[in-house]
Amino acid sequence: MKNKVESFFEKIYSGNFEYNCNLYWKNTEIAYPYYPTVRHRKRYILDALKSINFTDETFVFDYGCGQGNILREIKDKFRVKELNLGGCDLSEVAIEYARKKVNSPYLYPEVFPQLPVKCDVIVCSEVIEHTEDYLEILHWIKNNLNYGGLLILSTQTGKIHASDKYTGHTQHFEIDQLVHTLKRLGFRIKSAFRWGFPFFTLQKYLTNFDFEKIRQNYLEGELSLKKRIVFNIAYWVYFLHDLINMGPQIYIKAIREK
Repeated sequence: MKNKVESFFEKIYSGNFEYNCNLYWKNTEIAYPYYPTVRHRKRYILDALKSINFTDETFVFDYGCGQGNILREIKDKFRVKELNLGGCDLSEVAIEYARKKVNSPYLYPEVFPQLPVKCDVIVCSEVIEHTEDYLEILHWIKNNLNYGGLLILSTQTGKIHASDKYTGHTQHFEIDQLVHTLKRLGFRIKSAFRWGFPFFTLQKYLTNFDFEKIRQNYLEGELSLKKRIVFNIAYWVYFLHDLINMGPQIYIKAIREK
């Protein structure tokens, strides 16, 4: 009988791009932290955490932690002890990268790990669009979050583009639908908005013209000077998106109340 992880591996694919999470992280491990949208998501998450009164007991968990960059930033910026940080990811390769950045025993190459404590904060960034079983993820998050705990969620809306298929997206969400779902699960919404218009929106459409060239020249491999320049220019231009509540990115902060 197939377990949860095997089932997820079968379901995480889209279009002509068969998504293998271990291969993805091997190919993008160097360049990924420098993607402009990844940097902005990290900025949003760190800004959201400024409202937390961190103590020696505050436990933060990153559901879908990838290579552990967010956890390392939380550790450094908020001086959180590594024993108070945890994360999980479907990719064993990604978890190995994460363990090199955060020396925590609570890093799991699992879908629904058994945690030793309840969480005060759970980050779930760019995860639920990868599986039709996203409600199971949201239920797991609720059940592992303390009452009054903070959920920081990001995902995608709009059309699924070539770059989305490459990263294994199976669906995108309407923000009103997602807010309704979270309320029904017992969350109070602190903020919910869209982000990324016009330039991130344009970027996603441009990937459809010659995605293989973009993949080879920008998404994978070493971080060349050319990539650094392009990524940095895009990152600074993308600050314009903070002024416009439109675009393919969804950001939500929610508090568990029930």
